[in-house]
Amino acid sequence: MHDENQAVAHARRYRDGEGDPAAFVRAFRASTVYLRRVDPLSLPVVTFEGLDWLAAFSSPGLLAQHVEARGEPAADHLAVTGARLLDHYLPALPRRTGVVFDTGTAHMMTLPPVRGIVADALAVDA
Repeated sequence: MHDENQAVAHARRYRDGEGDPAAFVRAFRASTVYLRRVDPLSLPVVTFEGLDWLAAFSSPGLLAQHVEARGEPAADHLAVTGARLLDHYLPALPRRTGVVFDTGTAHMMTLPPVRGIVADALAVDA
């Protein structure tokens, strides 16, 4: 299996009741994820119940499907490792930002901004 698919495989196992959330986080950190970029310096986040969420996808195709389903114009994407997203991009976003992985799929997972997922300095109380 290609590295990009490890997070998907772990997410599916978890959603089927057989996986381990920590294993998913490790796989996510090691995988390439794709983010929608609305301009060279901006990543779109949505706010839900007081937290900001950034959508990350396992493939450019899933990202394009998400953008199309929302009726939004096509946009450029950025490919980074999950570790880079969590360790370098999230600190530049509002403090209470988490990640939604492959939103709209059966294996969708969330990575809330809590200890063990993000750096302690970024974590919010659970």
